[in-house]
Parts: sequence; C-alpha cells; structure tokens
Amino acid sequence: MNIVVIGAGGVGVFYGVLFHKLGHNVKFVARGKNLEYLKENKIKLTHSTFSLNEKIEALSIEELVQLNPKDIDIIFLATKSMSTENISLKLEEWTKNKKEIPYFISLQNGVENEDIMCEHYNKEFVIGGLTRLIAAHTITLGHVESTGEVQTILGAMYPTKQNQEFLENLKKELDKTNTTTFLSPNIKLELWNKLIINNGLNAICALLGEKTGTLINDKKISKLIYGLMSETALASKVAGVDITKENVDKMFELMTKFESIKPSMLIDLEKNRDLELEDICGVVIKNCEKQGLDAPYTRAISTILEFSYNKQRKKQ
Repeated sequence: MNIVVIGAGGVGVFYGVLFHKLGHNVKFVARGKNLEYLKENKIKLTHSTFSLNEKIEALSIEELVQLNPKDIDIIFLATKSMSTENISLKLEEWTKNKKEIPYFISLQNGVENEDIMCEHYNKEFVIGGLTRLIAAHTITLGHVESTGEVQTILGAMYPTKQNQEFLENLKKELDKTNTTTFLSPNIKLELWNKLIINNGLNAICALLGEKTGTLINDKKISKLIYGLMSETALASKVAGVDITKENVDKMFELMTKFESIKPSMLIDLEKNRDLELEDICGVVIKNCEKQGLDAPYTRAISTILEFSYNKQRKKQ
C-alpha cells in the first residue's frame, strides 16, 4: 500500500515505521525544522521489541497535494487536534470531485477530529482511530522513543461494505506486527472512552509535573482524577454516547495498572509547545454546559493550567 502519515511526531513515526517495516511505501508529511531534518537524514525509532534507523521519504503538505490522490491508499492524521481543520481545508480541494481518494484515518487525541474530517471529505472514507497502552515521544529531531504493548482501535464513522473490507485488510497487516488491533462497530464510543483517560490524566499531570502512575495511585489526587473522568462521561451524552459509571470505573482501574508515563500534555509543556486543552478539556466543559451542568473538576484543573502555563511562557 501507499501510505502517507501527516505528523512526524511520536505516534505518527511509530505507525509509519510499522508499515515501512511491513514493506509498504510510506511518506511522512512534516513541517519546519522537522521536515528539513527528515529530508536529509534517517529516521530513528526505538521500542522494546524493535528499532529502526533508516531514511524514509518526507515532504511538505504543499508537496503532497501535487501528487494524485488515487495513488495513495491511506492518509494517517497524527497531528495535534487543533490542526485538523486547517489540514482538512488544504486537502479538501485536493480530493474534491475525485473518483478515487484515500482513506483518512485519525490517530489523534480528542473526539471531534473525525466529525471535522467528515465535513471536508467523503464521509465513507473517514476512519476513526485511537491508540492505547503506548507512549511515543520525540527525543530529538528524527528520533522517537516508544514504550508499551500498543493497542489500536479502528472503526468507520459511516460503515459500508467497502470500508469494512478495507478495515479487515488493514487489520490483517497490523496483525503481522507486535501490536494488537481491534475493529469497533461504534468508534465514537471508543473515542469517548479514551477521552475519559485523557481528560482524567493529561491536564492534571501537566499541572503538577508528575507521571500518571504517581497521581492515580495517590489517595487524594486519585479522587480528583475520578471526578475528571466522571465529568467526561456526563459530557458524552451530548454526543449521543452513553458512558456509564461502570465504564468510568473500568477506565480508572485500567490506568491504575498501566505503566506510569508522562502523558502528551506534560511532554508538550516541557517542550514549550501549545497544549491540547480545548480538544481534551474544553469539549468536556462545553458539552456539560449544553446540558445546563458545570464541570468543576475539569474547569478548575484546565483553567489553572492554562493561566500558569501562559504566565510561564510570557517570561521566556
């Protein structure tokens, strides 16, 4: 298959390398210094089960749209959620009125990326995706370090016979690797289940500068985390997803057993990058407000984090 990965950060590089090792033709879309580096140098990925240090083609999004979309089978979107709208606008004209277009698969944080993508592409070619039990971060330019056993959940936003056959074939390819892949008939539910974890841990870890295991196993802080997770379940009702208390308990228990990691928001804070506060915490607050409810745990943690981080950045 011909595969394009937009976003050559931790998750993007991990999945790009997986398919490259399987023998597929992979191209990374990057920008700035990362693009300059990847055009001239090898990409390095280290994981406990494998490693790679090879040259893989990299291009800009402007170079991507010079290609014929019918020659590409899959485009993985592995960027920060705040870039989804802008990227989709750029690629909309590229695929418009084309008989053959690639499948667009989001591997991002948040629950609204796929809905945005459906506004810009043929919705039958939009696939929701999420990763679990993986930590993958850029150490230096061109070098990504990853840990975890890695689970991938994929599902079509609007299932058809064609996209189900595509997903079955994609799963067969991923099953050749040391990762586990599940196909979901209700990907929106899976995305909200992941948001329970992200809203529960991302912002509070960034605020306190601690790894997930340290906080979720702390007697007092764990109660705040459970509150954050419960507010996410309330917010999901606006999206037509009914997440029960049992779902919340299951996600909370899962994280107490998961390897302690630095979540993406803490990594972004340490590297002075923009935080995905709106896409993780903001959607919870917004959806609770639509029901006439507040989300006090989420509002307090995200507001304090945003204020302190902006103050810190102004000093630099």
